[in-house]
Amino acid sequence: MDEKTSGEKIVICMAEYQGRCDEEGVAVGHAPKVLSAYHSMISEAFETEVFAPRCVLKASSAESTKGAKVLRHHIVMKGHNSLFAKIANKMRMFANIRSVFLHTKADKIWFFNTEFYLMLYLALFGNKGKEIYCTMFLDGYHGGPVAKLKQKIFERAQKRMKCVISSGPRFAFKNASQVFLPDYPYEEAVYTPYRKYPKDEVAVCIGTMGAEKEIEELVECFTQNGYPLHITGRFYDKERLARLRAVAGHRVIITDANLSNEEYLKMLGSAHFVVLPYRPGQYGTQTSGVLQEAVFLDTVPISYTKVLENNQVPGIGFESWEEVTRERLFALQDMEDYAKLRQEVYSRERMKEVLKKVFTNETPTG
Repeated sequence: MDEKTSGEKIVICMAEYQGRCDEEGVAVGHAPKVLSAYHSMISEAFETEVFAPRCVLKASSAESTKGAKVLRHHIVMKGHNSLFAKIANKMRMFANIRSVFLHTKADKIWFFNTEFYLMLYLALFGNKGKEIYCTMFLDGYHGGPVAKLKQKIFERAQKRMKCVISSGPRFAFKNASQVFLPDYPYEEAVYTPYRKYPKDEVAVCIGTMGAEKEIEELVECFTQNGYPLHITGRFYDKERLARLRAVAGHRVIITDANLSNEEYLKMLGSAHFVVLPYRPGQYGTQTSGVLQEAVFLDTVPISYTKVLENNQVPGIGFESWEEVTRERLFALQDMEDYAKLRQEVYSRERMKEVLKKVFTNETPTG
């Protein structure tokens, strides 16, 4: 192992600077789960520091949060934010990032849950002499009126990074070395009990129900094809929730709730299908933790073909929602590919080895 001094472990700071939560202060998104999973894979080989807002720490494992440093600011997710509130949220993230740089004792900082404003911070202020590792869930900015400017900032930020830890197998970054590492490792003891649940004739859609998801199109599609659909997740926009319920067919059930991890895995493992209604312009080159855990549980994903292909996960792909017919949903599915992915791509031991090579500055093999 590449040690700072003889007998001294490398110190890695794991930093989560966003702290997204609902209005009750409950963390939303996958940051707590990713923190817990990644921390368990590196804590044996490295000394770790953890920086995160309180809501994320409360939802993470006890092992990953022991002795953690609490970042002051968090972001409350709402359906509608004023321009002032949006700017204030960006400043809160900047303040949290700055606090990490000021107070960590580590030479290596791993930002494991990132978005554009970390890229802007690095582009403006540099890496402060630290080795920066960033987990990326997208390969760049390709759509929208300011995409070219955001992409230039993103490419400048890459020059401040030691390595990009890419959650997408096909991602490519212009100005940084990279290694592929999925969102979560496959753990037999965790997922096998839920994979053994009898499959119900139902499709589920689980997670945060934000504007980036085509929920309206999803509801219309399953109202028309008649296949049972259960949508469960946090709706920040309550007016949107009411509109969706008003037009949903009797086999489309919509629930506004934050699921516990056990509830989430049971719901996902009990369903034949999980629908990922991501807008292809944003998520065509972005990854999904739900998609990966569908593989762990032999639940067949339904999404745009581009989303499935870029994540190299088999499922029911479509170019338009009209293609998601009842006939396609009753076709037989082969689970052998999912078992192979679990054993090879999502192997916990493989992922641990990749991380060890990354943080000891060896050539990654992932």
